[in-house]
Amino acid sequence: MSIQPAYCYRDPVRLLRMMKVLIALASLLALSAGQLNTLTNTQELDPAGNFRLNWEVLPESGDIVLEIVANATGWVSLEIVTDDGKYADVIFGGYNDEFSFGYVEDWSLEWTPGAHLLPIPDASKDIVLQTASFAAPTTTLRVKRSLNTGDYYDVPFHSGQMPIGWSYSTSDAYDSVHAAAGFAYVTFY
Repeated sequence: MSIQPAYCYRDPVRLLRMMKVLIALASLLALSAGQLNTLTNTQELDPAGNFRLNWEVLPESGDIVLEIVANATGWVSLEIVTDDGKYADVIFGGYNDEFSFGYVEDWSLEWTPGAHLLPIPDASKDIVLQTASFAAPTTTLRVKRSLNTGDYYDVPFHSGQMPIGWSYSTSDAYDSVHAAAGFAYVTFY
């Protein structure tokens, strides 16, 4: 006596439909499980009220969700700075409304006296884009990363105050000059 496979496995069209449904459900579950609707911490980084940072530390996973809300029509950036101010982990991103897509880059920056500051791409992409949107005049960018990635080019989050740089532009072009920038101190946990 031979064992016969289930009916759906003999029908390739039905099997393909089932696989598509399962893939769609798995993707939806993964997406919804990885995102928070509201973040409980917030701080205005710009005294003029044009750049707000919202965040949530996820102790069970060792991650942090960061959300930038800026009065900007172009890119936004957040620099997680070392306590000595010599190095920064740069989150650069936004929403390109011309082509309708969000983008994020993981860069690093080392301050050298008298040098022109240009961030360099981090080979280890430790930032996960969760959402990006633009609704005039506000750009919103939400990302997730580990509190301590272990990557040499990433600045680990720690308890107590941390120096944070911020900037935004009126353009999505990577080489466009910022419209405003500044520094603030944030206590993440």
